[in-house]
Amino acid sequence: MRESDSRGRHTSTARQLIVLPESGVLIDTPGMRELQMWDAGETMGGTFGDIELLASDCRFRDCRHRQEPGCAVRAAVETGGLTAGRLESYHKLQGEQAHQSRQADQRAQIEERRRWKVLTKAANKRMKEKGRD
Repeated sequence: MRESDSRGRHTSTARQLIVLPESGVLIDTPGMRELQMWDAGETMGGTFGDIELLASDCRFRDCRHRQEPGCAVRAAVETGGLTAGRLESYHKLQGEQAHQSRQADQRAQIEERRRWKVLTKAANKRMKEKGRD
């Protein structure tokens, strides 16, 4: 503990990947506050292929598998062919993917505005210089 502010210092640098006995992994990365998903488009089909297969029998092509009538995925949950927890994980990953897409779009919009600001400033400066000549 530091005497100047009575706080500890994080000095651990070792990283670990621990395989859990019940099909999972735990990643210990000291100092890292969060992990974010990056383009899970193919992961959805690969990880949730069973849900994608069931979804092909849904009444509506744009079925979200929540309250829509004729949803084959919800029917599979009701009959026990699919666990509610699995569908919940699917919805959660979809939500995270949608959030990531919105964030990427916001960053792209900010970058585009910044780029135009720089270009406009340069054009205005050039016009002022031309006016003085």
